[in-house]
Amino acid sequence: MNLRTHSKKLCIGALLLSSIIGPNIANAQDMMGKTGTATLWQGIRQRQPESEMPKGKAPYQIAQRVAKQNIPTKLVPAQHNEWIISDGWELAEFSQVIEAKESIFSLNFDTKDWYNATVPGTILTTLVNQGVYPEPTYGLNNMAIPEDLAHKQWWYRTTFDLPANTDNKRVRLLFNGINYRAQVYLNGKKIGNIDGAFIRGDFDVTSLVKQGTKNVLAVLISPPNNPGIAHEQTMKAGQGLNGGQLSLDGPTFIASMGWDWIPGIRDRNSGLWQDVRLQVGGEVAIGDPNVITNLPLPDTTQAKVTILMPIKNLTNAPVSGKATAKFEGVTVEKSYTLAANAESTLTFAPEEFSKLNIKNPKLWWPNGYGAPALYNLELETSVNGTSSDIKKTRFGIRELSYELMVNSPSKGNHRIAYTPVDAESNGKPVFNYEKVMLVGNPKSNQTIPTIQEGIDESKVFEQLSNEDPVGHFFVFRVNGKRIFIKGGTSGMDEMMKRVSREKMEPYFQLHKDANFNLIRNWTGENTEELFYELADEYGLLVWNDFWITTDDTIDPNDHALFMKNATDVVRRFRMHPSIAIWCPRNEGYAPEGLEPQLNEMIAKEDPTRHYHGNSRFLNSVNSGPYGFFKDQSRYYTQVANGFNTEFGAQAIPTANTIRKFIAPEDQWPINDVWAYHDLHHTTHFFQDFMAAVNSYGEAKGMEEFSKKAQMVTYDTWRAMIESWNSKMWDNTTGLILWMSHPAWPSMTWQTYTYDYETPGSYFGAKKAQEALHIQMNLPDNKVIILNNTREDKKGLTATVTYYHIDGKEYFKKSGKFDAPANQKTECFIPQLLTRDIPRYTLARLELKDSKGKVVSTNDYWKNWGNLEANQAMNELASVKLNIAVKNLRIAGNKSIIEVSNPSSSIAAAIKLNAVNKANGEIILPAYFSEGYFNLLPGEKRFVELNLPEGTGAFSIATDGYNIEQSTY
Repeated sequence: MNLRTHSKKLCIGALLLSSIIGPNIANAQDMMGKTGTATLWQGIRQRQPESEMPKGKAPYQIAQRVAKQNIPTKLVPAQHNEWIISDGWELAEFSQVIEAKESIFSLNFDTKDWYNATVPGTILTTLVNQGVYPEPTYGLNNMAIPEDLAHKQWWYRTTFDLPANTDNKRVRLLFNGINYRAQVYLNGKKIGNIDGAFIRGDFDVTSLVKQGTKNVLAVLISPPNNPGIAHEQTMKAGQGLNGGQLSLDGPTFIASMGWDWIPGIRDRNSGLWQDVRLQVGGEVAIGDPNVITNLPLPDTTQAKVTILMPIKNLTNAPVSGKATAKFEGVTVEKSYTLAANAESTLTFAPEEFSKLNIKNPKLWWPNGYGAPALYNLELETSVNGTSSDIKKTRFGIRELSYELMVNSPSKGNHRIAYTPVDAESNGKPVFNYEKVMLVGNPKSNQTIPTIQEGIDESKVFEQLSNEDPVGHFFVFRVNGKRIFIKGGTSGMDEMMKRVSREKMEPYFQLHKDANFNLIRNWTGENTEELFYELADEYGLLVWNDFWITTDDTIDPNDHALFMKNATDVVRRFRMHPSIAIWCPRNEGYAPEGLEPQLNEMIAKEDPTRHYHGNSRFLNSVNSGPYGFFKDQSRYYTQVANGFNTEFGAQAIPTANTIRKFIAPEDQWPINDVWAYHDLHHTTHFFQDFMAAVNSYGEAKGMEEFSKKAQMVTYDTWRAMIESWNSKMWDNTTGLILWMSHPAWPSMTWQTYTYDYETPGSYFGAKKAQEALHIQMNLPDNKVIILNNTREDKKGLTATVTYYHIDGKEYFKKSGKFDAPANQKTECFIPQLLTRDIPRYTLARLELKDSKGKVVSTNDYWKNWGNLEANQAMNELASVKLNIAVKNLRIAGNKSIIEVSNPSSSIAAAIKLNAVNKANGEIILPAYFSEGYFNLLPGEKRFVELNLPEGTGAFSIATDGYNIEQSTY
């Protein structure tokens, strides 16, 4: 037994022994997180003094008021007999209606002083679109928008005609999301309230709608009760603490009062942020279905599909009819009878319908492990042979399992696998998140759950070996296969909730291309249909939080309101195969009283997924760190450990991106505008980060600073992920980056930037997360292979070559290796004599398959611990690359770019961009297979480029550390 293996077993043994000698059972709701404070953070109580407010040289942009127009309402078809009420919405302050001479419900009501409203959209979105306020993402424009928007009530109003052929039909209005409270009126009658940002409003308005004349729909929106006061980031005031009063109002967008990655959103994202729909149908409506898929693992050649179809009688009389479910050539139906106003759930089970035993199913896999196959499902109810309601949706055939360590009185601490669809738990919670067991070093606060009373482990769990080196840490399985988590985080999709498929889909494509397989919906800020649809399509598992932040911050006031929203969210989105886990909050256990309600609700409403009681500590480590380490070997020796849901660092945009959101006069030197856009200059080892950037020579301007910063961020984000790779399944089980997606133009915690540009942080992460990857660990320089696929790779050749700064080779070592599926393979440590090591080295790692094809290349600039040696990069001669576009637009919008280095110097950190030939602007999004790569003298490389549909003629622009900026 080697020392490394022995130490692992000692560690696992200590975990088990502690549960027997002296159980460290803790009350989870009393445990504190990072701060350990006795008083919960409530936010600042007054605005900062003027001396601490952000100031820039550039003035705020001046908004140009848009003239009011008379825009007719459109009914845009969405599903069968369902329309989105679009376009003709208008918006006004509450007082304008009170002071008006006519009723808001009159068809003659004068709205000339109202705004044309953007729906779906927030109040602020409308006011920006109408030229009342400037675009808040630019410079300090957000400071020009008053905070009192968060204290105002607003009216939305529209008129609409009923579609044809609605006689004797039931008519309903569906609100897919408002924030924060709404009173809804139709034709002068109040039809109901909607409370909370994530619950739908569903109203039967059959008796109120009018045929042959306009119907007047009016909605009074009230903001959250406790909007709080936003901290404004500056060089003097720093980043401040996160959130505060708004946390009392969860379920809402708690980050919109300001966080360390987003400023205070002045209306707190109040408004009709999701669409409003008109539904017309018969007597029986379909509710939120669920599809449960079960695989006889390890066999994946067959699957059992169970369809749960809730139906509701909308009338005051009994009704009978038929229900039908169809997908991919399968049709099943059954009869039903409902009493007046009754509800029921119809079950189409494989035991009753043999067609639901699917042979050779197309499985849904996470990105990198297989295709995320989806099935189209159509549900229909009919009465007396006439269609009553039709619902079209999608599902995936896949089975989720989870490995974790738990504690029980009879077995102490022990490792189990839990597959919810196979567990005989009778719809009851399995894990207890009120009593948890401390494991390991008590100072670490790491815990495992206990088991609920009455749970028969033999019917719920698969018992695993306690000798597994991953110890107590969490593991995801999909379709029976362990998934090494390569996760990202979206704190909020967009700061003003300006989301559409056109805007959001490129972000998911960028995640897929960077080899992410999970995205975290942090505190539920992204809870909307589009987010889950795209995750389904791009194979991204979703870690889904609810709307509570860190356990050192105040908790929601209204538990009943919270539960109504949470229940509706689970019912509404449980069909999405991407959702892998429900979590009550960010960084903490659910509050006392709320925890058992959430646990019980999810066990009842979604018995196919795991509910995990805490995003950190519980079967995981503490979240963080969040900044640059000057000694990157510390990522390997001190940080890489187990499962971590938050780990990030600085991520400076490219100069092209910075120019888009900072005026020229504020671009240099670093100032309040940079601080306002999240450059945290007082925290997260910022001085070390700046020292690393300036180790290439002190930057004299924004462009130079950004260029040098890309060298640092590429290495940093790669090192963070590769440190986890280095211990794959020996100890580490997954890493979720903080963050992968920005909510606005930011200077930190992002892979790509808001405009779809891909700086060093993106390509560093993309490189480290390759499906088949070769890397060099720190501090020992060991070369290893990561095979993150389901297929064994045999006959691989791993090579490391060291080059002087002039491009001359001085060391080379190769070896043949087999790389088993879903494992790391250790290769060798390059052995160099100390006297042979120059002060600066390019270490190239290359992996070839059994046919000699290069499948992974990974370059490291090695300064051997001496930052000053980085200035050797400035000795590189300027290089003008040769560029040729090969096979233009093959396979749709794919082009192959041949990049060659004709010089005698290394071409360092090459960054390509596609440029619109018509206007000279960089085309974004543009999906390049490589970025910030190096070419040796005389070397060439082929880079794939995918551009969006409809992109016109383009050129290729080159940039890089010593690359002549040219366009080809």
